[in-house]
Amino acid sequence: MSLQFDDIDYLERLRQLPNAQLHLHWDGCIPFEFLWDHYKDQGRKLYLPERHLNGEAVKGDREIKSLAELVQFRDGLLKQWNIGDVFDVSVMAMQTREELKTMAIAACEYLSSQNTFYAELRFAPWLHSQYYERGTSKLSLNEVIEASLKGFEEGERQFGVNVKPTICITRDLSPDDAKKVVEAALNFQYDGKRRGVVGIDLAGYEPSFPPELFSEAFSTTFGSNLKRTIHADEMVDKKQGVKNLYTSLFGLRADGIGHGIHLHELIDENPDLIQIMKILDIRLESNPISVLTTGFVKDAADLHLDKLVESGVKVTVNADDPAMWPNGDPAHSLYVVGKLYGDKFVETVLRNSIDSAWGLSEQGKLYHNELLTINLKSNGFIQ
Repeated sequence: MSLQFDDIDYLERLRQLPNAQLHLHWDGCIPFEFLWDHYKDQGRKLYLPERHLNGEAVKGDREIKSLAELVQFRDGLLKQWNIGDVFDVSVMAMQTREELKTMAIAACEYLSSQNTFYAELRFAPWLHSQYYERGTSKLSLNEVIEASLKGFEEGERQFGVNVKPTICITRDLSPDDAKKVVEAALNFQYDGKRRGVVGIDLAGYEPSFPPELFSEAFSTTFGSNLKRTIHADEMVDKKQGVKNLYTSLFGLRADGIGHGIHLHELIDENPDLIQIMKILDIRLESNPISVLTTGFVKDAADLHLDKLVESGVKVTVNADDPAMWPNGDPAHSLYVVGKLYGDKFVETVLRNSIDSAWGLSEQGKLYHNELLTINLKSNGFIQ
């Protein structure tokens, strides 16, 4: 399935629908136009990496001299450039308290433009702290999280978007360093009354770093207020993907699964796992445009999200890293699944996101479901 968004009327109607985003990376949702202005205002120059994705040296002048060149660099993600090289554009703009606040507000402004009223923005504080070798930060992990929470609080005041962060463990961390990240997250865990962190996540290069390597770090959250979500069965073949799903659910006690591209095959092959997800109300954080763009699936239909919904899995549809590729907005993801499965499916996944949001009260969920109903009717999705 090619990503064609030629039904402009349908896309615009989808943009009018209020949505909650449960799988969204903070450093992947800051518009590159904003990042370009930020670097220019600070008098900082941007450069292409020294090497292409294939290892060949970059020849000639490497300075990025215009917004168009920066966007061209972004669009070379996983084609010409390593994923870390592209993400460094945003990560290196988030190395001080003031920058974290600025980028938190920028993220809220973007989300507001997308009718996103609630987001569990995930980020890896290690990348913005004194521990990150490629960065310039002098902040501790606690200071990074504290500054970020203050930034999101200001973002909510300005743009009305409720952000509850999820803290990422990057898979390249040692088990001891992973525990440091979790300890920092526990210091700011959300208690339902004040602003705080709602969960932890495991993200990064899955093939070399299976979830069992981080079981001790995750176990420190058992009994806490923190929820657990894991990027699992995203970058690996079916055999390893299924193994990672089992480890995530039974070993690390995941409350959410990010991606799960082979999960639909377990409906018939391993129904017990599907049953566990239903009983424990474990959400699937699907990101169809993301896995299409990165090449982990060839067609959004290959995810068989309709079958998972029919089987009772709490499927949510998310934008993942909307600033990192063209047509990455939440509405574009809804467009893809809406064209495949229809308006009722769109309604279902939107309600699933509200109902499985970890930082919304029951009263808040009722309110946003009612507001969604009004918007679905006014935009012709339901009668």
